[in-house]
Amino acid sequence: MSEGWIAIAAPRLASVRRTPLRASFVERPHRFAARCILRGGREAVAHVPNPGRLTGVLSPRCHVLLDGPYPPARSLAYTMVAAKSGGVWVGTNTLYANRVFPAVASHGLFPEFNGTSIRAEVVRGRSRFDFLIDGMMVEVKSVTLADGSAGLFPDAVSARAARHCDELAALSRAGHPAAVVFVAQRGDIESVAPDDGIDPAFGAALRGAAEAGVRVLACALDITPRGAARVRRVPVRL
Repeated sequence: MSEGWIAIAAPRLASVRRTPLRASFVERPHRFAARCILRGGREAVAHVPNPGRLTGVLSPRCHVLLDGPYPPARSLAYTMVAAKSGGVWVGTNTLYANRVFPAVASHGLFPEFNGTSIRAEVVRGRSRFDFLIDGMMVEVKSVTLADGSAGLFPDAVSARAARHCDELAALSRAGHPAAVVFVAQRGDIESVAPDDGIDPAFGAALRGAAEAGVRVLACALDITPRGAARVRRVPVRL
């Protein structure tokens, strides 16, 4: 598992704390909240910044990492940033993939990105894209679901993700370079693929984008309680 890893200086998982609190997961009363038990037995309800199901990641009594407490103005004092699954930490904050991506791109993991100029949240027409790298529009997708050593996306139907693929395909056909980059927030996967069983529309949109010239790339992060320590490139199986 050490072959291909590149050390990166990535942002911390937690923003309020230097080191996240350790807790045990109890249940997810709704999509964006989780009941957890902190060390010492106190209950905490944490925000889950992930619209997916986190299938195979969250299970009763699994270990989780929490950031916080945040100021009292927040309805939920904590944020879940990772969970332990199969012996590895899995990042549960979808936005962390976007926060790490500039560090990944700057280390030359993807030679498809030739330059060093990178801008976030770029509007083109009626669409907003995650990054613009020297003229190439890039959408980043966070991967948490795994089937053995295969990372799968999405873990819930995502019309938004399919729309992004269609928009990038239109850009590519118009002569503008574009890419989809899957960032697996777990270090135990060897490839990434669309999960056609969960969202066949996304799989069709991704393959259509690839046929239109959109680059489809992926990497895996080695997540630790402090944040991503290493990254390596993995293939995408279309």
